[in-house]
Amino acid sequence: MAVETGRDNQTLFGAVAVLAAVLGIGYFTVGPVAFLYSMAFIGGLGVWLLTAYRTAIPIERVLPAYLLTVMLFIGHVCEEYLAHIERALGQIMHIVLTQQEFLLVAAFASPIIWLAGPLLVIRGYRFGYFFICVFLFGMMFGELSHFLFPFLENGTFHYVAGMYTCLLPIAGGWLTFAKLLRAAKSGSSSAPDLGGRHGRRQF
Repeated sequence: MAVETGRDNQTLFGAVAVLAAVLGIGYFTVGPVAFLYSMAFIGGLGVWLLTAYRTAIPIERVLPAYLLTVMLFIGHVCEEYLAHIERALGQIMHIVLTQQEFLLVAAFASPIIWLAGPLLVIRGYRFGYFFICVFLFGMMFGELSHFLFPFLENGTFHYVAGMYTCLLPIAGGWLTFAKLLRAAKSGSSSAPDLGGRHGRRQF
């Protein structure tokens, strides 16, 4: 289904409100680490404004690659969990970060948001592309921070949890972004209506 075009101030306001809520709620639940998480929302907002916010994009143009990237990300988080990445993050950020707090963000809250994006688009809400773009920005750029972690931890290169498996969601993110950008440039709107009787939504 193609999402409606046009610059919708209400939709943009909703994205900014979500960003502020993520930062606020995250700070009071997991502390300063929420600021790192919110960077993906800020970057994703930029990606969204340059692509799906301006142009109608049929969700089936990006959905297979997007879902593959989500699965690769979940596999990556499994390795981070098993190797206790919270210890390295805590040392780098000079905070006490528990495995429970890490799982709350990376294994539970994040996948819910990432999967909500395409579901919203399928239901006709173009706002869902904001969540999709946030995820893509996090994969394309945020995951690269794994290669900085060893130097931030003790100044030497060594393996830190997730350093190699992050390459999989990074590749998936760039693949999905390429498809998203190609669809945005083409401005295609000739896809079947996956929204069913609900049609297209403004928000």
